[in-house]
Amino acid sequence: MKHNSALIESRFGKHSPKLVKKIETNLAVAYTRVSGKEQFDKNLSIETQKQAISEYALKHNLQIVNSFGGTYESAKTDGRKEFQRMLDFIKKSKNKISTILVYKMTRFSRTGGKAIAIADELREKYGIHVIAVSEPIDTSNANGILYQDLQLIFGRWDNEQRKQVSKAGMKAKFERGIWVVKPPQGYDIVRNNGERKIILNAEGKKIKKAWDWKLQGMKNEEIVLKLKAVGVKMYKQQLHKIFINPFYCGLIAHGMLEGKVVEGVHEKMITTDTFLAVNNIIQSSTKQGVPHKLENINIPLKVFIKCSDCGEPFTGYIVKKKNLYYYKCRTNGCKCNKSAHKMHELFLADLEKYEVKESILDPIMLELENTFYESNKENIERSKELKISLNCVNRNIDKLEEKYFIKEEMSKETYDKLNNKYKLEKQNIEKELANASVNISNLKEMIEKAAYLCKNLSKIWQEGDVSIKEKLQDLVFPEGIYFDRKIDAFRTPKLNSIISQISIISSELEGTKKGQNDFFDHLSLSAGIIA
Repeated sequence: MKHNSALIESRFGKHSPKLVKKIETNLAVAYTRVSGKEQFDKNLSIETQKQAISEYALKHNLQIVNSFGGTYESAKTDGRKEFQRMLDFIKKSKNKISTILVYKMTRFSRTGGKAIAIADELREKYGIHVIAVSEPIDTSNANGILYQDLQLIFGRWDNEQRKQVSKAGMKAKFERGIWVVKPPQGYDIVRNNGERKIILNAEGKKIKKAWDWKLQGMKNEEIVLKLKAVGVKMYKQQLHKIFINPFYCGLIAHGMLEGKVVEGVHEKMITTDTFLAVNNIIQSSTKQGVPHKLENINIPLKVFIKCSDCGEPFTGYIVKKKNLYYYKCRTNGCKCNKSAHKMHELFLADLEKYEVKESILDPIMLELENTFYESNKENIERSKELKISLNCVNRNIDKLEEKYFIKEEMSKETYDKLNNKYKLEKQNIEKELANASVNISNLKEMIEKAAYLCKNLSKIWQEGDVSIKEKLQDLVFPEGIYFDRKIDAFRTPKLNSIISQISIISSELEGTKKGQNDFFDHLSLSAGIIA
């Protein structure tokens, strides 16, 4: 009988949810950054970030053992030098570093799903937690992880919104003939009485001779040598780019203009006739440069898809006779390939699994918000108690100072003893209050944006360009996906935690079963969904 009980227990005994790993040390590192060189040169924000981080560390008894950043690094990618140097340092710290301190989560990263994957790895593998000192969240529990993930996702969302506004402004200027990015070789931007102009510089006036030399029948190699002789360093490919760029004859051709060419307001290097004559010579030449291949809209899943047999990423190719695209595994002899059309159908079917219907968007958002508040009920009540205790201690300190400084009713020795006691008590209450507090000021807005995204997953992917498709792929499946040719389906090692939870609630509301629902049990956000 005992043997049977032990057997049942080993097979069917249930365990409590795995706790979030946390290193129990007070050692931390700090990371600060600004987005651009101008902000850095003017010392905008960096000192504010450093001061806020130092004050938080002092208040919470954290010792900063190293600082990283302190310069301008874009958060659009996580390949930043200082950011990577910090990650390398803490991963090699052998479980000594417990915390990364940043001013805001947008200072940490704006890459959305990839940033969540990095934060997950730091917590789950190394026990290291990221804390934004201006909006601190306790990520030792599932609801804290939920809110931090939302911050990271909508740091990316905010970045994309800003980019759209910026692109719209740039496009409008291009359409008016104003070149708004860095001008090509031979030009400088000058400002006079507040007016911005793009004019030929000294090097440009020398490069101007290259057009005449080309018309005289000189080869590019000879022109490069002649330019070098007058002090202009150049190579053949660079010269070719100059010859085919209409900017030099006063025209603007940019991707934002969607194929249009407009008259520019900048100084011309040559006439339009000279430009066309040189390009006629180039086109008639039998020696053409090999153009770089642009990202192909027909194979956006290349590299993102991996082979389930060998783990290698897929590449893409075209069968020219049929004009059909295919994906195939990079491993020689693997023979794992599939029509791009069929692969895209499978991928869209996978995306649709996580889409939500318009009719249940409001209940989903309400459920997420209510669950978050419900899971924090204990913390909210505890915060109220601690605030009452803190007010009481502050009153005791005020009374003590009145008795000693004003009424002179006690000795300095007694004052110091009581004052130290109250201050220590106050410090402990403030520390506990910080841990019990939950920042939910933007929770509703973040949940609305997440729900909107889940409503339009397949539409966004279908209608987006290569860049949009790749960003969405990385956001939804931060570790990529694996194609299993045996079952002709994808395996998704990890799903974006927010999308995962919205999908679970959606399936509950629709009365279907898309997977195990543990959201309402312990709000586990770090766990991925295995397809």
